[in-house]
Amino acid sequence: WMIVTVLLGLGFLGLEIYEFVEYVHEGFTYTQSAFASSFYTLVGTHGLHVVIGLVWMIGLIIRNFKRGLNLYNAPKYFAASIYWHFIDVVWVFIFTVVYLMGVL
Repeated sequence: WMIVTVLLGLGFLGLEIYEFVEYVHEGFTYTQSAFASSFYTLVGTHGLHVVIGLVWMIGLIIRNFKRGLNLYNAPKYFAASIYWHFIDVVWVFIFTVVYLMGVL
């Protein structure tokens, strides 16, 4: 499941980068307005945290292939899982406020 999580995380980052590139090509840059600046800062910071989570997960996957899962490193997997779920909850909040509220 960790490999699937990494693949989904990479897909998310790819879509986020694509979105940023499209917005810049349409003239929606971070200097255009306070909303644009806040948007890029908020979504970009979340993307950075996703990158951190992906690096952590990839490190754990490599460790698992080399040493296996044992009592010493099991808490590290649990901590990474909690971190990843926290990032998910933050994304639900960001998506609701930035994307869904903008439609209403």
